[in-house]
Amino acid sequence: MKKMALMIVLSSVAAAASSHAALADSEDQKLKRAEHDSRDIRQDSRDIRKDAADVRRDQAELRDERHERNYDLGREVKAFVNGNVGAARYWDARRRDEQRDVNAEKTDIRHDRVDLAHDRFDRGVDVIKRKYDASKL
Repeated sequence: MKKMALMIVLSSVAAAASSHAALADSEDQKLKRAEHDSRDIRQDSRDIRKDAADVRRDQAELRDERHERNYDLGREVKAFVNGNVGAARYWDARRRDEQRDVNAEKTDIRHDRVDLAHDRFDRGVDVIKRKYDASKL
């Protein structure tokens, strides 16, 4: 009888110790999850800054491309008014080429803005996850 009582006590102590270790691992895992969420938030913030800089840089390039296109248009009109059809064709071809560049820049800006919106959304999700994980600590 004493042996049986001793075995029960020892098994309950072992079970309590193992459950305590399981809880400690769980707490450690929760802390690691919260730290991982913080890293995700920092990465998303970096991506947001990078995408915003890309948008600003592309907008500056778009302004330059439009300026070149408008210059070519002016030269085309001037050549046509002066009766120089060959030069007008040349400037028309350059203007069309510049218009293709303008369209490409506009597309690039749209893509960068979509990336920026996705990164902002991801950061919001990560903040919510971190708050949830941190509340369980």
